Amino acid sequence: MPDETIETLTSMIAKESPLGGIKHGTVATVAIREIKGLPAFDLRVAPGTSSHAAVAETLALDMPLKPGQVGGRSVPDESDAHTLCLAPDWWLIVGLQEAERKLAPLLLKNHYHFSAVDVSGQRTTIELEGPKVREVLAHLWDQDLREKSFPIASVSQGLMAKAPVIVCSIAPFRYRVMVRSSFALHLWKALVDATEEWV
Repeated sequence: MPDETIETLTSMIAKESPLGGIKHGTVATVAIREIKGLPAFDLRVAPGTSSHAAVAETLALDMPLKPGQVGGRSVPDESDAHTLCLAPDWWLIVGLQEAERKLAPLLLKNHYHFSAVDVSGQRTTIELEGPKVREVLAHLWDQDLREKSFPIASVSQGLMAKAPVIVCSIAPFRYRVMVRSSFALHLWKALVDATEEWV
């Protein structure tokens, strides 16, 4: 397949959204919004190896080794890139536009062993923010989101309104919920219903 065709298909996937960038509520209580076009890559690499170190250095990302932790840029900049450690050898890299291009030279070297797969089209990202965000999520999520149990830079997987999701805390009273795109509208409606008391 020609490079131009691949780029066109990638662009189309990134622009498609089952929610159309919809917003609801206010940050004075709780706001819900879709973050459209957020790039995402599944990265599999053995932790603590030279391959792991090379990937982290190439992407300029902190890659936490403990599942449930979130890393960010090792070199501060304006991007909103995060690494979500989902398993001992599995990270989801979100918000880094050029991850695939940057990693390509490493794959040409035989002594680096890892896989990076573009999964941008698989999930829809919904962000919730505001002082009532934990109360809203508590209607649909059975895990304890209080600071002592789920501090900032934490990530977890589970079910929310019967939909498989990834939930991460990225700032005070700000959470992201990543859901399979086929479940996005269902989850959005459930979240909006859960805000009824405050919006």
